[in-house]
Amino acid sequence: MSGILVATLLATVSAKIPAGFSSGDVLYSDCSESRQFVVGYVAGRLDKWNSDEQLARRIFTEAAPRPSRMVNSAHFAIAVGVNVCIPVGTTAEAIGNTLCTFLEENPGIRGATGDELMTTMAHYKYHCPIP
Repeated sequence: MSGILVATLLATVSAKIPAGFSSGDVLYSDCSESRQFVVGYVAGRLDKWNSDEQLARRIFTEAAPRPSRMVNSAHFAIAVGVNVCIPVGTTAEAIGNTLCTFLEENPGIRGATGDELMTTMAHYKYHCPIP
């Protein structure tokens, strides 16, 4: 019985989370009103990227040597932003400031999701050099 109660509570909580909560408009308004929210959002996205990258690397190294699996793993690795090189010691606050500057300089893209904006900003600001 307690399992059903927990499942019901989780379904209720997850149903109340609005889709697209962290749009560029919301993030931009928080740049001037609540910079701590932006820094927290950035820290959460960076943690997710690190987790996704580790998963992609594990899938790739553990994949059977079938070309289709290797291609799928490579597409996943690219999709989670493996080609982002944030210098060691860079703080979430610094990246939050960079995101706020990026949003200020690019008002036409603020309608995008926070995830899309973080990916775009990181690609331009922290793109890995080609060896």
